[in-house]
Amino acid sequence: MLWFGVFSYMTMEMMVAPIVPIVQHELGMSPAVAAWMLTGLMVVGAVSLPLSTRYADIADKKKVFFIILGVSGVGAVLAAVAPSASLLIAGNMLQGVGIAVVPIAIGIARDSQPLARAKFATTAFVVAGGAGSAVAYVAVGPIVKHLHYSYIYWIPTAVILAVIVLGAKGLPACPPVRTGRVDWLGAALLAVALTSFLLGLTLASTEGWGSAIVLGLLILTVALATVFVVVERRVDSPLVDLRGIAEREVAGVMGLSLLRAACAYTMYLVLPTVALLPLATGYGMGGDASTAGLVLLPYALVILVAGPTASRLEPVLGRRGVMVLSGVLMTLGAVPLLFIGSAPWTPYLTAAILGAGIAMSLTQGLNTIVQVVPNDRVASTGGTTYVLQSVGGVTGGQIAAGILAVGMVAGGAPTWGGFLGNVVLLLALGLAAIGLSFTLKTKRAAASTGRDTDPVSAPA
Repeated sequence: MLWFGVFSYMTMEMMVAPIVPIVQHELGMSPAVAAWMLTGLMVVGAVSLPLSTRYADIADKKKVFFIILGVSGVGAVLAAVAPSASLLIAGNMLQGVGIAVVPIAIGIARDSQPLARAKFATTAFVVAGGAGSAVAYVAVGPIVKHLHYSYIYWIPTAVILAVIVLGAKGLPACPPVRTGRVDWLGAALLAVALTSFLLGLTLASTEGWGSAIVLGLLILTVALATVFVVVERRVDSPLVDLRGIAEREVAGVMGLSLLRAACAYTMYLVLPTVALLPLATGYGMGGDASTAGLVLLPYALVILVAGPTASRLEPVLGRRGVMVLSGVLMTLGAVPLLFIGSAPWTPYLTAAILGAGIAMSLTQGLNTIVQVVPNDRVASTGGTTYVLQSVGGVTGGQIAAGILAVGMVAGGAPTWGGFLGNVVLLLALGLAAIGLSFTLKTKRAAASTGRDTDPVSAPA
């Protein structure tokens, strides 16, 4: 039930991006308004994650899981029936709440299963995300061609409804390990700070980095973040456990979340762009919308294998070794793009290699949290990684878009220099991930710690 809940949500989320141009045309949206189909989803997801996951840590995770799924389903239905752009965007924004199902599912697995099975479940949820992405990339074209774009929302929502109906009786209750309360002041501060930051990054592409509104939003972000840190250090039950996050391995996982997401979103931008560019550019594939989706398919398919591989390699290489390997793959993934002029299949190879590195990094990061973080903080700490992924994704996407925008040729196509700049960006992100991987413990050091305990033996 948990797996299908994660799978159905991730399928629905990954189907949104390819239909943006279609919805834009049908509802008469401007490009700037249509972009909010994705921006709004991401902002709401990032803002609601800390509150959702913290509430899951102090309440019955099963109930919270189904509430979050239900809210995302309601958002999808609203988007499916929306007669106007404003209602459709509102539905997509409400749908963004559903991203919390992943860390909450991980928290349920950690509370109810021995450590080995909890790690297996974490891997399974990463695979669910890959499977959802693969289904989305393949199915979105035929659905839009033969049906209506609203079925992009209806079909996953039907699966969500089935999961809720069956899971309500089939899943046992998952009461909290510890009771607590929600830090509402911290939640409000973090929500406004994240909204300000993500909006500032998003508006930078249209308003310019030096514009008053962008600078004002970024300054507001710094001020609110400072106040948030002060508040969280003083309350008894903080929204985000800053002291726990500051622990070396957890901090490393958080930093790697930023780098991994920046790498992924750079790939999301660069590869479809290359797929649509004409062959005459010397580095374009001359494809159509289907090509733009299929070029990312190897990325999704490799996740199905790379996630389980990371878990199997950990006993051999240790947490650090697996994370270093993922960084090496993220670095090597950019190299084939240098030869795209003579080998047009290289974007598919890049997608596959990057998919392996990103999936291994995500799986090992979540497994590390499951092993080293106290049970009553697994969901909220996992949620923090996804918040940072949103931040890293928006940041990486904006940087990649800015690089491509430098020196556009006639017709709006990016120059080879802009394309090469993004290859360098991917290389830099991969190398940084390798360096940050050394914050994790080696196999011997991880084996000697007493923190990796099963739920049944962990102290209450």
